[in-house]
Amino acid sequence: MNQKNTKKKHKTWQVVLLVLLLLLLLVVGIVYAVINSKLNLIQYDDGSKQIDTETVYEVDNDELEIEDLPDAPESQAEAESDQLEILHDDNVLNILLLGTDERTKDFSENARADSMMVLSLNTKLHTIKLVSIERGIGVPVPGRNDDWLTHTFRYGGAKLTMDTIKELFRLDLDRYARVNFRVFEEGINAIGGVDIDLTQAEYDYLGEVQRSTGDTSTPLQVGHNHVNGNIARQYCQLREIDSDWKRIERQRKVIQAAVKQASTLSLDQLNHLVDTILPMIRTNLTKGEIASLMLEVPGFLANGLEIENMTIPTRDTCWNSVGVDGRKMIGVDFDANARILRKLFYGVEE
Repeated sequence: MNQKNTKKKHKTWQVVLLVLLLLLLLVVGIVYAVINSKLNLIQYDDGSKQIDTETVYEVDNDELEIEDLPDAPESQAEAESDQLEILHDDNVLNILLLGTDERTKDFSENARADSMMVLSLNTKLHTIKLVSIERGIGVPVPGRNDDWLTHTFRYGGAKLTMDTIKELFRLDLDRYARVNFRVFEEGINAIGGVDIDLTQAEYDYLGEVQRSTGDTSTPLQVGHNHVNGNIARQYCQLREIDSDWKRIERQRKVIQAAVKQASTLSLDQLNHLVDTILPMIRTNLTKGEIASLMLEVPGFLANGLEIENMTIPTRDTCWNSVGVDGRKMIGVDFDANARILRKLFYGVEE
């Protein structure tokens, strides 16, 4: 009798385990299907484009608002690059974030990378580093004269911009994500706006923008503000009152504010955000890489989502430069800035 009861118990547990296993597989299958359906919303593209060596673009030096820089140091004229080794760490993923200057939702092959940042994620320490790269840096372009870094995107797409940054700054960089400023505006609206602090000069400028566009939906004041996507975009593009350096600082502030705001959303709100934003992203990250990063989100949340940020080049490592076509550019000590990035991203100090 005991033997029969024991056999029945074994069979019962076998049935229970089988049912639990089937339920687990079902849940995993549903989760995978949901995640895969979301990842299918993203536009995947390797970023390559045949390099344009023929189109002539007019030089407009007023397009860059750069504070006065010193002349190039005499030692720089004869300086030779150390050609530092490009470091690789399996725990560090560097992603080039590109904000292109289209005025519509559609991506254009003739756009410029109006905003360039390197997002460095350490999946072991769960730290986040965000580095803005000044768009007016003078760089070599295949088949052309030296030009602004921002124009490499127009000439050869995301791949040429990545390759240029990788080579000059000796940085492990072969992943990018691209949005345009119209998409950026909709993304800010999808998370319910962001908090920013305005100086008197910023308030005066944005207030004038509001009056000229008729946007009265977000009252502004000097100091703390909660703004919609339109004002956030105008704030990010603001350079007329100071310089490009301050402009890219504003861009990082809005990104940090957006990350903070998004972390407070409910599941329904996050689902709406994902459905709104993902179709407006173009990247060469694979679905597998994105899914792996999603698994790291709890670790980044536990670490407070603190973002360490800076701008490259630093003020003491750059100078005024002029290209052969008369284009005003920023000359850069690339080796010095490469070492700064190595210390920031990898903790290597030389």
